[in-house]
Amino acid sequence: MLRTYKPLANHSIFTYHTHLQHLICDVWCNAVEGQNCQDLLSEEFERIYSARDWVKNGVDEIYEICKTINNDERAIIREAFFINNDIETLCEGGASPIELNALHIVVEQKMKPLLVKFYNELISSKEKLNYYKNLMENNNNYIFCPCCGLTPIENAKSHYREDNDHYLPKANYPFASVNFGNLPPLCSKCNKKCKSTKNPFKNGKISFYPFKPLDNEFEIKIEINDSDSTNYLELLEEELRISYNNDARKVETWNWLFKITSRYNNDVRQFSKTELRILANSFRRNHERKQNSTYEQVINDAIEDYEIDKYDDRKFLKAAFLKEIINKPEWLAVYK
Repeated sequence: MLRTYKPLANHSIFTYHTHLQHLICDVWCNAVEGQNCQDLLSEEFERIYSARDWVKNGVDEIYEICKTINNDERAIIREAFFINNDIETLCEGGASPIELNALHIVVEQKMKPLLVKFYNELISSKEKLNYYKNLMENNNNYIFCPCCGLTPIENAKSHYREDNDHYLPKANYPFASVNFGNLPPLCSKCNKKCKSTKNPFKNGKISFYPFKPLDNEFEIKIEINDSDSTNYLELLEEELRISYNNDARKVETWNWLFKITSRYNNDVRQFSKTELRILANSFRRNHERKQNSTYEQVINDAIEDYEIDKYDDRKFLKAAFLKEIINKPEWLAVYK
């Protein structure tokens, strides 16, 4: 994550995860012959259960199956619920998620479809939008996606919202389906086109937690591996090298999940010509006005300007590009 979200301390949407914990750990995992499912339901969840036939029918069906599950199978279901919902610990590598194939088949065949439906249908669009607005207000209304920093996102005053990404994919880890500590809003390119159903903890990977402050603010370094044939107005993909100052293992996961480096490489090559033209005009004005600023001073002024609201309009990338150009005065030859 280029930036992370400051989480909300309280919101009514978090109660859905509490309901899920109650349903899985206190009801289904305590199913016994001779006792009705409804007798184990909390007063709060019973209202949801009684108001919707699809909830009642799904909960009852799973309860009946769970009567046949032994104590060891129940214990690992409870364990999976708590481990797979401790997203921050998983991100740091302090635990590994418990996979579906380690759980009783009822989890994949029956629980997963119902829990995914809880997210899609039980939580209303109005509730999700209200949570989104509050979260964005709590984060000073990010203008660009905090994951990539490239794509504009909806603000708190918008009638729309960005998609919530199931950071731990609900297809593989349904117990985190309605856990909003697992649901950072991301732009559609990060969420749907790049990450999709990728698992950030695959093969022991560690990851940035989207709701935890970064240990270090990102600094991105751009290097141009030029040669005699380099055309600074049309840089090639292989001529750019992009590196990062942050935790290397987490950066590797971030890059793999969201195709960050290739997207940054593409964006730098798209704006580089315009940035160089702007600089050329600055040098021309400096000369015509006899201001006598040096090459380095002109570029450093531009970099300083980009440090203002650095996460808007890709300024963090543009500043990194100019920091490399300051070492390459030969690019000016294209304008002479």
